[in-house]
Amino acid sequence: MTGIAMRKLAILGITATLALGASTISNAAGLGGKSVKDPVPIPEPIASAPASWAGTYFGGHLGGAVDGDEDFLGGAQLGYNWQEGNLVYGVEGDISFGDDTVGTIRGRLGLASPSWLLFGTVGLAIDDNDEGVVAGGGLEFKVADNTSIGVEALYYDLDDSFTVIRGRLNWHFGGGRY
Repeated sequence: MTGIAMRKLAILGITATLALGASTISNAAGLGGKSVKDPVPIPEPIASAPASWAGTYFGGHLGGAVDGDEDFLGGAQLGYNWQEGNLVYGVEGDISFGDDTVGTIRGRLGLASPSWLLFGTVGLAIDDNDEGVVAGGGLEFKVADNTSIGVEALYYDLDDSFTVIRGRLNWHFGGGRY
């Protein structure tokens, strides 16, 4: 190697050492930009409030008796739920039209998640000729914040005892979130 080449190599080495040292000193003093060792902040997840089952709801139902008569019926329901944590309780009234007209006033008690409600129900049933008891249960799913679909089975103990299975569609008002 010639003397000129050795001087150029020495100057290049000294320049690289000074540049590296200046960068290290400025990072250590907090004068430089982010270093590789600086932690990268992790964004917090955005949590949306879960849907609530509390409040007024109104809807319709279609179904039929399953005790041999296979009567088709349809009608409407109106209710109100309260919710404390996963516990949901409320009251519902409904009217169904088929071969006979039958209505109920029932209490409801259930367990809920943001997307589903499993409930039991019991109350008074009234048809064209008699009063009696109605009891049953069901499962509803929220398909939107204020809309649910579900299925329920109800046993009516009137002059003529029968069981009805029906699908439900409800719109929820005044409580859409916790």
